[in-house]
Amino acid sequence: MDDATHLIARKTVTMQVTERIRSMILSGELASGEKLKQEKLAARLGVSRVPVREALNQLEAEGLVKVEAHKGAVVSGVSIEALREMYELRALLEPWLIGIAIPAMQPDDFAAAEAILDQMLDKSTQTHWTRLNWAFHHALYTAADRPQTLDILEKLYINTYRHFPVPMRFTIGSEAMDAEHRRILKLCREGNVAEAQAFLKDHIMRGSVSLVERLQRAEPQD
Repeated sequence: MDDATHLIARKTVTMQVTERIRSMILSGELASGEKLKQEKLAARLGVSRVPVREALNQLEAEGLVKVEAHKGAVVSGVSIEALREMYELRALLEPWLIGIAIPAMQPDDFAAAEAILDQMLDKSTQTHWTRLNWAFHHALYTAADRPQTLDILEKLYINTYRHFPVPMRFTIGSEAMDAEHRRILKLCREGNVAEAQAFLKDHIMRGSVSLVERLQRAEPQD
């Protein structure tokens, strides 16, 4: 195997390991604050420590992992205040982004977004609801051609939805949520930029209030 082929193979393994550990964190299999020992993860995933180390570096950049001096890597946690800030950032970025995207959207963009909404109503896909939710919003914003902003938003989505209590993940794909998503899509189809921006911002902030209230109710009382 020449050097170039070896590098590609290593990158492929690292990507697979990164996706697997990311999935374990998002599903709650690896809980907030849990120590991530490279040796144990390598043995569990059947790989060497090198791709595990590289995967943890990538996940640290995404905010899913925190590397602490003299302690190693742990699954990062987040406070309610930090969650509020994430939603506030979304409420700033997403209306701006959709305002750029709407004039450039094509029929294929609308069709892709609608197909994702249909998947979200399928009970067999409920375990993937959070990923589908991001996929729907991503489909609306792709036409804006702002890849760096999309990268920022993806990290915000990942770090927001992984803190949903597990039972909540199976109830958030409700008819009310679907109706809001379809209204956003309808406004995009109509080219109604101002109303789409306003409704999207309200949609995001309603989600913030709902999540924070449910997390506060779930907190143990002193």
